[in-house]
Parts: sequence; C-alpha cells; structure tokens
Amino acid sequence: MKRALTVIGIVILLLGLAGVAAPYWLGMKTESAFNDAIKGLATRSGMPSKNYSFSRGWLRSEAKNEFNLLSTPAVITATHRIEHGPLPLSQIMSGEIAPALALIKTTLRLSATADASASLSESLNKLPPIRLTTILDLSGNGSSKLQIDAATRKLGETTVSWQAGSGKMEFDRQWKKIRAQIQFPSYSVSSSSGKLNIKNIQLTSEAYEGIAGYMFGKSNFSIASVSLKPFLDVKSISISAIAQPKGKFVTIHIGFGVKALQIAKDKYGPGKLSLVIRNLDAKTLKQFENDINKIYGRAMPKEQMQLMVAGKFMQYAGKLTRNNPEIEITKLGLIAPGGELQGKAKFSIEGKKQDLSANPMLMLTAIKGSAELTMPESLAKAVVMTEIQRDISNLKREGRLSNADTGKLTPEALNQIAEEIYPKYLKESGFGRWFVRQNNRYRFSMSVNRGQIIVNGAPLQRGR
Repeated sequence: MKRALTVIGIVILLLGLAGVAAPYWLGMKTESAFNDAIKGLATRSGMPSKNYSFSRGWLRSEAKNEFNLLSTPAVITATHRIEHGPLPLSQIMSGEIAPALALIKTTLRLSATADASASLSESLNKLPPIRLTTILDLSGNGSSKLQIDAATRKLGETTVSWQAGSGKMEFDRQWKKIRAQIQFPSYSVSSSSGKLNIKNIQLTSEAYEGIAGYMFGKSNFSIASVSLKPFLDVKSISISAIAQPKGKFVTIHIGFGVKALQIAKDKYGPGKLSLVIRNLDAKTLKQFENDINKIYGRAMPKEQMQLMVAGKFMQYAGKLTRNNPEIEITKLGLIAPGGELQGKAKFSIEGKKQDLSANPMLMLTAIKGSAELTMPESLAKAVVMTEIQRDISNLKREGRLSNADTGKLTPEALNQIAEEIYPKYLKESGFGRWFVRQNNRYRFSMSVNRGQIIVNGAPLQRGR
C-alpha cells in the first residue's frame, strides 16, 4: 500500500513539475516559432523587419518590431503579447480547451518616418490600430483573426469614415502556404466636391511556394459598389490574378470585370478584360525579388535606393527576355450606349536570338506585336467626363459656382453640358491624334516590329 502511494505521489509530483515547466519550455519553442513567423512575413511581404525585441517570461512573453512600407515614408509598429501553451489562459477563459503552442495578441499602428511631412504624420496618427489574434499550434503553424475598428476622421475639409473591418489568415511555419481573407463593409470620403461611397470591399488570396521558391496561387479583389453622385455609379467590380507554373516558367492571368457603370446619364456594362503574361522564368523572378528585398532592407538615402532598384530592374528585364516573354489581351469588351468597346493585343520581346541583358535599351527594337481598339462615340465622351467633373469642382471651389447651381447639376443637366462641350475636350486632350473616327465609332490600331511603329496605317511621326 505504501509502495502504491509512493508511486502515485511520484507521478503526481512529476505531473506537477511538468505542468509548471511546460509553459516555460513551450515559451522557448514559441520564441523560435515566432521568429520564424516574423522572418517569413517579412520575406513574403517584401517589408523588412527591424528593431526587433523579444522578452520571454514564464507564462507570457512580449515582443516588438517594425515593418518598413517600401518606397513610402511610413512604418508599421507591431507590439505582441504572447501567452504560452499548452493551454493559453485567454483560451481557457473563453471556454476553448485546445492545446496550442501560443496565443499571440498583436497591435499594429501606422506612423510616419522622421522625414515625412507634417500633414502625413497627422493623418497617419489619426488612423485606428489593427488588431490580430494568432494561435500557433504545436507544430508552429498559425491562424490569425484580424479586426479594424470603425472610425470617422476629419482631415482638413475632408471627412473619412469606415465601418469595422475583419479578416482571417492561415499559414504554415515556413510560410510556404498562405490563405487570407479581408473585408470592409463600407468606406466613404466627404468633401466640398461631393461624397464618395464604397461598399463591401473584399480580398481573398491563396498562395503556395513552387519552383525556385516562387509563390504561385490566386487572389481576388471585389467591390460591390462605388458612387460619387451625381457623376458616377459603379456596380460589382472584380479584379483577379492567378500565377501558375508551366515547366520552369510562370504564367500570369489577370482579369478585370464590372457589372454596371453609369457616368452622368449614360449607362455601361457589363465589361471584361482578360490578360495573360507568358514565358517568365521563375528562377529569375525569384532572384529579382530577393535582390529588391535586400536593397529595401538596407539603410540608405531614398535617392540612392531608387537608383539601385532601377538598376536591378534594367538588369533583370534583360535576363527575362531570353525566353521571348509575351503579353496578350485575350478579351476586352464593354457594352455602351450605341455599341460596344472591343479590343485585342499581343506583344512579345524577341530576346532568344540576341542578348538584351548587356544593353536593355535594345528591347525597344526587339518588341513585336499589334493592338486594336474600337469604341462608340458615347465612350469617347465618357473619357473626358472626369475632366469636365474636375473643372466643375474647381469652379465651385473658386466661388464661381454656388451651392444652388451645383444642386441643379442633375445627371440630365450634366449630360446636356457634356454633349455641348465634350468635342472640345477631346481635341484638347489629344484623343483625336490617336483615334480615327469611322461611322460614329473611334478606332485605334498599332503594330510594332523591330523598332518601326505603325499607328492607324501610317508610320508614327516624331513628336506625335
């Protein structure tokens, strides 16, 4: 009996020691997994992480780091409160009893760098924080939930407001597989020029690491509606991008669609654009990405950084032409009053037979292809409607147009004004130099071959 009690006591003691030691041991494992997550996020996003610190405790740890937003005078500061497993306290309090390596609560704040303007600093300081709750499982894989609070901010004479946003993300420890989803119910901007309303913004993305470490996958961005009364009303905008492997190459499909578009009185839609980019070497693209990330990760003057990035772009642009990359618009169409906008194009860079990397400027003579676009007269008018709207807003701001006059600018009135003055705008914008009118339609055609450019059947003249 005594021996049994002794064995039970030893087991209880070992379990107690394990229960006490487990959080600290998992804390060390958490630090390793957390470091991997920060490095993976910095690599995949192209935003270098700096000023990193990690303070490990027994049951909890704290960390802090910054992400530079590339080519912008802004930085994201991230503070992390980390609860160690195997049963993080927050999960127990919420009734979730599930083993985990750690639970991480992150707060992201956007701020300006020291060389940013005072107005930008003021605007960024008014933005609410983004909150993330991340659970790392015992293997170091993670799932995150994102929350952005609703807010209204006054920026000079402009008021910006949005409803609460949310999102979620899943990733493996090496960040080789990533899935994400973000949505905003509404966003609006109000000023003396009018009120811009954007409804139901959504972004979804799935990515995985493929050949040469390049990330393949698909992304979709959609907006239910965009309105700027009485000038503009757009329904159901969608943008998609798919990167697929084909041997050692990357093929990229890009799509754009809109269900309905109204500009003043005229209604358009549906419309669709489909574009394909082929024969891009995956290894070269990944090398270019790595080199650019290294440049952005270094501390140097902005002008020097821009020159280095431009140099790398020219260097790799020449390398990418060795496999005759091509871009093709496979479908372009938009239903409009009086007809349909239609177009097609296909261009390639013939770099397989000549080395363009030594002198990338030779690419101009290696481009080969053609493009064609036709549109009804109503669309030609729509091209300059934004300029007409801008000039009306300027008249109001200068006090030459009263609020009462602006109130009279119904879609019908605006359409009547456009009918009278749009030919003048077309002429001044240079539209007529590129489009030829044929039977109440405007047509543009171009072909390129070894440096010779033919536009609308005639060689392109210098200064055109």
